[in-house]
Amino acid sequence: MITLTSSAEQNFKRMRSDEGPQDASLRVSVKGGGCAGYEYVLEFGSPTKRDLIFNEKGLPIIIDKKSHLIVEGLKIDWSRDLATPGPRFYNPKATSTCGCSTSFSIKNETLDNPVWMN
Repeated sequence: MITLTSSAEQNFKRMRSDEGPQDASLRVSVKGGGCAGYEYVLEFGSPTKRDLIFNEKGLPIIIDKKSHLIVEGLKIDWSRDLATPGPRFYNPKATSTCGCSTSFSIKNETLDNPVWMN
């Protein structure tokens, strides 16, 4: 499950209306890199048959199953800080994060079998 605060929900919906189709989903994914080992990637798009789909506050969120293993329970907030405005990630599986809030590391022991694997 991925959750959004009200502030994040409002900003992602605003961005979606500015960028493209109103029915586009928010894609959350993880790639290797960043200063701490993993990096969050956010974009708008359409789901594939390999994606998990969540609906959070009327905004469809899609995530590939591999990324979901690393970020299950993720909460996304939105910062209004003038120096670094934008999304802030609160990942219960992250053991450390970078000051930018987009890069993080995990310990492999924190990876549990999610419901969709059973």
